Amino acid sequence: MNNKTILIRCDASHEVGFGHMMRCLALAEELRGNQGCKVVFAMRSAEIGFQEVREHGYAVMTPGAAENFNYHQWMKGIIQETKADAVVLDVRDDLPSDVLKDLRSGRILIVTIDDPSDRRLDADLAFYPPVPQLREMNWDGFKGVLYAGWEWVILRKEFTKTSKRIKNKRPVILVTMGGSDPEGLTLKAVAALDMVQQNFDAIVILGKGFQHHEELHELLLKTKQCFRIQNDVQNMAEIMAGSDLAVISFGTTAYELSAMGVPAIYLCLTGDHSQSASIFVNKGIALNMGVHDSVSKMELANTISRYLSDEHRRIKMAEQFKKIPKMDGARRIAALISERI
Repeated sequence: MNNKTILIRCDASHEVGFGHMMRCLALAEELRGNQGCKVVFAMRSAEIGFQEVREHGYAVMTPGAAENFNYHQWMKGIIQETKADAVVLDVRDDLPSDVLKDLRSGRILIVTIDDPSDRRLDADLAFYPPVPQLREMNWDGFKGVLYAGWEWVILRKEFTKTSKRIKNKRPVILVTMGGSDPEGLTLKAVAALDMVQQNFDAIVILGKGFQHHEELHELLLKTKQCFRIQNDVQNMAEIMAGSDLAVISFGTTAYELSAMGVPAIYLCLTGDHSQSASIFVNKGIALNMGVHDSVSKMELANTISRYLSDEHRRIKMAEQFKKIPKMDGARRIAALISERI
């Protein structure tokens, strides 16, 4: 066991979602449990995220309600206070690049997770899933080490274990739009599923940050199909193992479903997400509808219906999952960080 301290910078809120925080918690578990490191989180938003991290047993450093927030001074102060040996950055915010340049002069290990900004050029270790955007990035001046591929994808431990799929008498369709679903895509998916003519069972997962309960309730009063609603589930891997198809908002959930061998239909929040989704489509394990506001409920319903009617496609997709490398990035990255510090 070592006595090294790792500072993890991430956020979770209704606006940014919960994916960054959840994968950071998976990495923290490996760092603390298997590498013996002390892990501290630095978070700017929001209280719902702070609470989740604290419930997992980690200290959370926040900037409080300072009127003139200085990102550089805040990060530097936390690193000095915690005596951090490494900082892991998994943010898509306005963290200035000069913060990393300043940190490098202090001989602290800098790790970035899936960072599209120029900050990555000052990292010692940079990790990415095998997304096509990597080919478009300019890496001039980068002196760190780049790791990209399925094997570097960070998933919670429950998704890295071999799980036996459940055979259902009729298809089970899972709807899950992340921890917050800021665009209300759950409503679109439920409305689309209600247009599908085939027989199926539907499970709808609502995350902690879901804020469309009233609209969903009104919609469910009018639907012909029956939907089983579950809030803030703790056994997501088990639910996925019992599903035949998922309709989701593209993000971390896409990787989790792939690890469980479950085909999915994606609605994307951004064009960047849609581009990232192409790696799953090219592998033949998912269908991408593109950015959500360009997809009608009828188009989504027709796509679901065609999939349910195409047994050959379902069998072919099931075979393709076997070709996906094991996604155990949390273990791999934690081991590398521990080795480097």
